[in-house]
Amino acid sequence: MTSVAKINELELAENPARKLLERLGWNYVPRETLAQERDERDVLLTGRLTAALKRLNPWMTDDQAQRVIFNLQHIDATGLARNQAVHEYLSHGMPLTVDRGGRQETPTVRFFDFEHPEPSVGLNEYVVTTQFRVRRGSERGALRASENDERVIKPDLVLFVNGIPLVVMEAKSPTLLEIWKQQAVKQLHRYQEAGPEWHGTGAPELFDTNLLCVAHCGADAHFGAVGAPENAYTGWKSIEPFTESNFEHRFGTPPEGQERLIAGLLNPAVLLDILRDFVVYEHEQGRLTKKLPRYQQYRTVTRALERIVQGRSPAERGGVVWHTQGSGKSLTMLWLATKLRRTPALRNPTIVAVTDRTQLDRQITKTFQQSAVDEPERAKTTRRLRELLLTNNGRTIMTTIQKFEDVLNTPAGPQVCLNDADNVIVMVDEAHRTQYGRLAAKMRAAMPQATFVGFTGTPIDKGFRRTTLRVFGDLIDSYTIPQSVEDRTTVPIYYQARLPDLHIEGPQTLDRLFEALFGDEPEATRTEIRRRYANKERIAEAAKRIEQIALDISEHFRKQVQPNGFKAQVVAASRAAALSYAQHLNDFGLSAYPIITTSHNDGPEFARARELDQDKIVEDFIDPDGEPQVLVVVDKLITGFDAPVEQVLYLDRSIREHTLLQAIARVNRRFSHTRDGAKTEKHHGLVVDYHGVSRELEDALAVFDDGDVQQALTELEDPGPVIQAAADSAEAHFRGLDLDDPWSCVRQFAADEATEGDYKADAYERFDRDYSDFSKLMDRYLPDPAALVYLDRLRRLTVIRSYARAQFLRERADIDWTAVGAKVKHLIDTRIDASVRELMAPVSILDRDFEQKIESLPHDEARASLMEHALLAQINERVAENPALYERLSEALARIIGELRAKVIDAAEGCKRMAVLREQVTKEEMFAADQGLSPMSYAVYGLLDRKRIEAGDPSGSSPAASEHVEFQPADIDARVKEMALDIEEIVQNLQSLIDWHENLESQREVRRDIKRRLRAGPYDEGEVEELARQVMEMARKRLV
Repeated sequence: MTSVAKINELELAENPARKLLERLGWNYVPRETLAQERDERDVLLTGRLTAALKRLNPWMTDDQAQRVIFNLQHIDATGLARNQAVHEYLSHGMPLTVDRGGRQETPTVRFFDFEHPEPSVGLNEYVVTTQFRVRRGSERGALRASENDERVIKPDLVLFVNGIPLVVMEAKSPTLLEIWKQQAVKQLHRYQEAGPEWHGTGAPELFDTNLLCVAHCGADAHFGAVGAPENAYTGWKSIEPFTESNFEHRFGTPPEGQERLIAGLLNPAVLLDILRDFVVYEHEQGRLTKKLPRYQQYRTVTRALERIVQGRSPAERGGVVWHTQGSGKSLTMLWLATKLRRTPALRNPTIVAVTDRTQLDRQITKTFQQSAVDEPERAKTTRRLRELLLTNNGRTIMTTIQKFEDVLNTPAGPQVCLNDADNVIVMVDEAHRTQYGRLAAKMRAAMPQATFVGFTGTPIDKGFRRTTLRVFGDLIDSYTIPQSVEDRTTVPIYYQARLPDLHIEGPQTLDRLFEALFGDEPEATRTEIRRRYANKERIAEAAKRIEQIALDISEHFRKQVQPNGFKAQVVAASRAAALSYAQHLNDFGLSAYPIITTSHNDGPEFARARELDQDKIVEDFIDPDGEPQVLVVVDKLITGFDAPVEQVLYLDRSIREHTLLQAIARVNRRFSHTRDGAKTEKHHGLVVDYHGVSRELEDALAVFDDGDVQQALTELEDPGPVIQAAADSAEAHFRGLDLDDPWSCVRQFAADEATEGDYKADAYERFDRDYSDFSKLMDRYLPDPAALVYLDRLRRLTVIRSYARAQFLRERADIDWTAVGAKVKHLIDTRIDASVRELMAPVSILDRDFEQKIESLPHDEARASLMEHALLAQINERVAENPALYERLSEALARIIGELRAKVIDAAEGCKRMAVLREQVTKEEMFAADQGLSPMSYAVYGLLDRKRIEAGDPSGSSPAASEHVEFQPADIDARVKEMALDIEEIVQNLQSLIDWHENLESQREVRRDIKRRLRAGPYDEGEVEELARQVMEMARKRLV
């Protein structure tokens, strides 16, 4: 990063964040102060943690505190599983066996004062520091690293509570515009080693105790859990307990994105509340994930809890939560239950979660089982539900409303009620569907003093708004469709009507369809058919019609959906139609299964459907790599079913109002995955209408307030004008330039003056944003013929973007697919000229034809850029194998790049000087061979000779120690050469050991031998330790 950008990052992002944190109660401790307290390999502030443990647990001795810290640091797990195990201790305490007067007791160790989280009141210590240095590895006692040592990570801000690092923050300059988040999260991933590409580059131990990570840029901020991908990082809009006005009055500025996240999420009381009660670990597709609340979920739980505790009657305590489909309603219910269970004023309440569908009951039960507070019990029978309600023992009960039909009919006779306690809280899912009828009345009769909280994922009908609020109480919180789309919690949904000759919207259409299907039949036959079967339901089941629609679905799916790896549902008019659709879709080459209700009384045509393991099929459908591509349903799975991989809903039946809104919401979940080398993200859902439900859609939306259903569904527009405008906007950045000459286009982003800014971030970012908009539109509409004509324009811009990205972000000039879905990638990839692909392929400076490739480029700027990236790649790849050589080359390259950017030298001169650097690599390795040194011993020689010269020995003059850019022949120092050869022999002994990388005892023995040999040279003890560590790191890279 350039110094100007670093200054912007510090002044516009990091410092404002630190100052606001201080005003919220965090105590700023400079890293220089903390450096006196800790070794750089320690991520815990052990002195402060010891003091906190003794404050919070007055019975604890120093030795016991050290045992607790040891246990916290030595958990037998890795990655996110380790974070989960640590979180269990931090949130619920650690059992510790102690001897008290000869008696063994096991008290629970507290790490935080959760009851008094305010900084000025409780026993907690809140510390924020900047540029917190953590050195990789587990060795202790080595010399402190130099300021620019690449083996040290330095997160911009780290937040400690009682000496435990809970939050890691990475700041970026707001001048990076939309790239700031990508760059910040990328750095956080490197610190975490979140993926094989980051192995050995971070300090994952810093994240063992991590609650959350924050990426921020001054203007905005997003947070995410350990291991979360970039698209899972989200903002925090709520600033409660502040209001807009009192925040501005207290802090002197209205809250923007960064201020909102810090004030609302990093407020000490909120942070500890989330740590204890709002973290869930779930297994999804065989992978452990960590889930944190979004702002609307946390806001809802705190508001609902306040109302339940303070209300004087069931009516005052209850209320309605409307959070749109896909916004995490089940988790909100879980976190509310967790808070209810922990609230002393509620006296260990009985919590009942009620749904109206068995599938929803299973789904919510599975979610609740993630809680560590208590184990929910699913009442599978009316009898068991009755038993649980009668005991009133503070259980969490999961059930369906249908079980209340006979719940009051006990063996002893009808009961007036089963539980009249006032600490029963009933959470009703999809409250709009079930709460106005006989079953609801029986449920309330069974629990007359209970508090009812209704949750709904669809808006409240205008006609039933008063009834709903009367039944449950006032609105607790709402989170609308537009808010969800704006927050990127869900994706927008588009609507497309297809096959106008086949849908059945009105009498005229029905007549035309009848004629199309039966026009060739005799008049008498047609009359009888019309009399008996000419209605929507019968027409919808017509074999010819289903076959034609199935063919259209298969073609649409294969072109629009399958290339990006997404899936779909077909909603059929009847069970027979569902079987027919599934059969035809399979005949047309898709993997489709019917998911329908069957019974033993069904005819033989339903036999195969009855034998299917529907739960397993649905499970495989949810898995992106699972076999079913399409599910065909009638009523099942069109509500309360969560499959983020589903993008398209093909509708061929009549659905109304709430059910219709819930059905179309099946496709609004966010989803991303990597497919065919491209990261594909679902940018929209699609409803394809074969039934003619446009009128029903209008009717469905009409029963709700306009503001509640705004953006619920957007009709797909004519692609031509929309794509044309997007393409023109993206190309306007290069007006008057040849789009087939990417290098000339990239010069548009070069700084106008000799500044440290290198490239104009704003110009590049504006282009990147316009390119992304163009690409998303193409992904939405391809392979529509109206979109295909723009494919070559997108291809040219993709190549330009890759070159620009390489220049601006200092990445290799390879084709960049980060903003392109797999479908678009495939279509563009086949059109990229072979010469362009060859030009952009990663190239090594050691390739025999390197010079030929360089000379084939069109001008000096192109040659200089490719040489720069090739040298950087070689240095980064080999620096650990020969630090002395490649660190010196890195410094020389940095000087050349700096002079190029400052226009001290031109591109031609830069090429000459970089060619010399490339030549130096070859010459030095040849020189080493002539002197009898292998690559390994020569690398060791470079380390030893450099350290000897730094220590003041004037006799060293090896090439590795030379400050000149060009190769300078020099005599090898015999003493250092002998020592390097001896150390190489010691290290080579490791190769005879099986799994020596995992054998710590073998490594320690070799390290001792290395240090013993080094002590014969001109090195002090600190230098011996450092050199031994560097040699071992080199061995790990070379001896694989």
